[in-house]
Amino acid sequence: MPNKGTKVYCPNCRKFTICRALSPTKAGKPKAQRWYKTDHRDISWFRRARACSSCESLFLTAEIDERILEELIALRTNLAKKNLAIVGHVRSTRPWLVRTEDVPRELAEEFIRRTAWWHTHSSGSPVRAPKHSDRIYRSHHGWTIDFGANSFLVGKAISRCSIEINKFIDGSISGNLQEIVDLKKKLIMHIRGAVANNNQDEYAGYYSLTGPDMMFGAQSIDVEDGANFIIQKSGINELICP
Repeated sequence: MPNKGTKVYCPNCRKFTICRALSPTKAGKPKAQRWYKTDHRDISWFRRARACSSCESLFLTAEIDERILEELIALRTNLAKKNLAIVGHVRSTRPWLVRTEDVPRELAEEFIRRTAWWHTHSSGSPVRAPKHSDRIYRSHHGWTIDFGANSFLVGKAISRCSIEINKFIDGSISGNLQEIVDLKKKLIMHIRGAVANNNQDEYAGYYSLTGPDMMFGAQSIDVEDGANFIIQKSGINELICP
């Protein structure tokens, strides 16, 4: 039999699922369902407990006047703008909060020249976009380039790849030389992991791929180009092909 309930957003699954309506007492709350704030009486809601049919988690939902949600969005937007100005001051007056960049700008620019693509060229085919390297700037993450709402942290990508290259070199000294295919896979993951959102928060996971490309609107970074560039610049080819 199909699951009974209503399709609502489950915060644990992070998607819309079929959820049963339950008494709030099932979630450890009072059984009353109609609530309002005594100091803001226009903020009132109808509380329900929900049980997700997919993950079986319990959570509370509220039926509320949509105007309250619009007000919340406006307040969040204004707060974000205010905090952005404060953050700029905090970081400019406390240098120790900003990552010390050990990657030369020239290397970061060359990485972008070798990996950036433009996918809406008039030719109808993707073309390389070397001039994107002119847009690199220094943020608290180190060398950074913005692509719309996302930022590629090119300095961090190169720095993390350098650690992997050094592990490869150390392994060759001990006679434990790993396969180049395995090395490239690790470098690609480091490149995919060096992306931040529009709040400059680095993503916890790895940026998705379309083929070999991390797509940012009409632009992309080719992660295979990036791994090949790192290997070529590192000078380890003699270890790979003695």
